[in-house]
Amino acid sequence: MSPSSMTAVADRPSVRPAPAPTTARRGRILALVAIACAALNLRLVVTSLSPLLTTISAEFGFTATVIGVFGTLPLIAFAVFGLVTPLIMRRIGSEATVVLSMLLTAAGQALRAFAPGTGTLLLLTAVALTGAALGNVVLPPLIKQYFPDRLAALSTVQMVAIHLGALFPPLVAVPLAEAFGWRVALGSWAVVALVAGLLWIARWAFPDGRGTGRTARADQGPELARPLYRVGMAWRMALLFGLVTWNVFTLFTWLPTLLTDAGHTSAYAGTMVSLMVGVSLLFGLVAPTATARAADTFPIVALGVAGYAVGYLGLAAGPAWLAPLWTCFLGLGTSLFVVVMTMVNTRATTARGSASLSGFVQGVGSGVALGGPLLFGLLSELTGGWTLSYLLVAGGSLAGAAVVAYLERTPWTVEAAAAGQRPARRGRRSAGGHRSGERRD
Repeated sequence: MSPSSMTAVADRPSVRPAPAPTTARRGRILALVAIACAALNLRLVVTSLSPLLTTISAEFGFTATVIGVFGTLPLIAFAVFGLVTPLIMRRIGSEATVVLSMLLTAAGQALRAFAPGTGTLLLLTAVALTGAALGNVVLPPLIKQYFPDRLAALSTVQMVAIHLGALFPPLVAVPLAEAFGWRVALGSWAVVALVAGLLWIARWAFPDGRGTGRTARADQGPELARPLYRVGMAWRMALLFGLVTWNVFTLFTWLPTLLTDAGHTSAYAGTMVSLMVGVSLLFGLVAPTATARAADTFPIVALGVAGYAVGYLGLAAGPAWLAPLWTCFLGLGTSLFVVVMTMVNTRATTARGSASLSGFVQGVGSGVALGGPLLFGLLSELTGGWTLSYLLVAGGSLAGAAVVAYLERTPWTVEAAAAGQRPARRGRRSAGGHRSGERRD
């Protein structure tokens, strides 16, 4: 099944009569804006903190290992709530879940600005990240529910919003902290999550302009033929997501420190984080469409892996004045997150399958990625340099990502994989109608 044919299978809403065209259009516009605003918060929780960690550590007195813990917290939250969120969605509905997500994010971000010490800051950051983790899982099924005919376009909107939410905080965090203090620079971003929560409350309560609420249920579609933990395709997607996320959060956590160690200022380092995200955004504008249409996704993933490799090598051994160039290559690598999330969005034909695959991939994959930020800092402390961190933590994960991407290069659906069907490989068809070279899940 090609990606275009996969996206043509639309999940139908319940048996209610369809709203009038004008009100239906307004409802879709509100859903579009609400999805974009929610997506803004999914990385903002992380990137609004990482440029300030050096400043905060000077006040609270924590070490590089604690900075690694801050980098690991998002992955712990994404791992736990990646697996739990589909259950929450079945219990309270998708819109209620995304409202809960945004309110937790807003509360955690606002309250951590008043943290008196390291422990409280960690706890309140975890609250904010819980909200972001819920949002990570619930948005793909909501996109499939509201825009089943526009999956590539809405994936682009979601990823652009995620990148914008990751781009601006590191760009302005240090100047804001210098002008108003790090607490104002950290807590002011809670407003973005609060606005997103209010938009989703409006969409939940008045989806068609007449006050007739409709919940985008995560249980639409039949049960999968097998649980996902018995589906090889789900494990491969989770591992690919984990290895990509491993590098994304390693860089969010450590790129500012790597650059300041090379002699640059904290403000410059924050600017480079924004440059990395900006380059990733540019590639993210075309990545969803290219990925959804690709008959073989491996070349796209390989391009991103190569970008990571050149960027890491430049930081490790290249001249420091070329840091913007190395950062641009890292931005190309970071765009792999867009590619993998598009693969997740398009590799299901029902809202139930999308929610299940999204939760499993993000839950298990985030568990895989846990070691990235922590090991990167730990090896540096043990060796007094970054060489082993680059070789083992970065290089090892990139090699693994390339292998898994090659194994899972042919688009197919989780429903087909769970039913024991096989993805079609390009090649000569056999007499039975299957392409040669097909493999079982």
